[in-house]
Amino acid sequence: MKHLGQLLKKHIETNNLKKRDVSAAAGITSNYLSTLFNKETMDCELWEKLCLATGINPAVAFDVPLSSSKNYSDISAQTVLGPATVTIGIEQKPLLDLLAEKERLIQVLLAASGIKIGTKSEQIE
Repeated sequence: MKHLGQLLKKHIETNNLKKRDVSAAAGITSNYLSTLFNKETMDCELWEKLCLATGINPAVAFDVPLSSSKNYSDISAQTVLGPATVTIGIEQKPLLDLLAEKERLIQVLLAASGIKIGTKSEQIE
């Protein structure tokens, strides 16, 4: 994870934002904003407010590429920015396709071995 205070300070300076406007939008004092520039980490709620106030993408704080090839949509939540979804692992469709293929393989193996699987009345025969 990157140094959040320095990241914030650099973004404010690079984009010629006024500290007074940023602190007001985030609901903090200008003095507190200045002290945050020395903080390596901060509360997630505060980071979210500062990101909204400055236009920073919150993901830049992490050492994960912004254009990640993974799809995150297993978890959904409402955020200040709107609905958010997160997927963990691989997508559901490939799992369903894999499951269907395994089921076909089981049926082929059962048929080849002569084992019949059906209702209980069929199994009693």
